[in-house]
Amino acid sequence: MRAAPEDVTSAFWQACHGGRLPTARRLLSHGADIDWIGYGGLTPLDIALTSENAELIDWLESSGAHTGARLAPG
Repeated sequence: MRAAPEDVTSAFWQACHGGRLPTARRLLSHGADIDWIGYGGLTPLDIALTSENAELIDWLESSGAHTGARLAPG
């Protein structure tokens, strides 16, 4: 049984929130949305920035992640 795409993306966001880089890498490879605007209106990169986890932030940025402000229209 495969997880629904929205469940993979939610788990990815949570992994970024918790600073779990290996888990985040795996979930992204399984189709997580790197720019999903999730809880509190924050993207995975936004939530990683609040944790100040440099390794996770660098990986997200090098993988093409954006902040919510960058994704906002206008």
